[in-house]
Amino acid sequence: MASRSRSSRRRWSDTFEKRVVAEASRPGLTVAQIAHRYDLDAGRISNWKKKFSSVGILVPVEVTPDDDNMSMSADRSPSCIEIDLPWGTRVRCHANANTELVADIIAAIRSKR
Repeated sequence: MASRSRSSRRRWSDTFEKRVVAEASRPGLTVAQIAHRYDLDAGRISNWKKKFSSVGILVPVEVTPDDDNMSMSADRSPSCIEIDLPWGTRVRCHANANTELVADIIAAIRSKR
């Protein structure tokens, strides 16, 4: 049986891994679907999810205008930010909230699900 040298192993950049993890975290998609799309093993994607969840939380972001804020002047920021997490939880926080605190709250919610 031929052995594979270490240098012939497939390697992926962190950017690619994060993109795949973000796609696999979207509601309505499964890890298996994303694995098939990129010709990867589903276990590898799961490992990447664990790898990046310890670094920080990856959540797809979509910025949409709020009808109530459409009339605001350009120099004012919205008073509330809503974050819809992939597992169905919505986090609302003040626009000037401490980002580390918000990340800690999301991590705590994630660990309880």
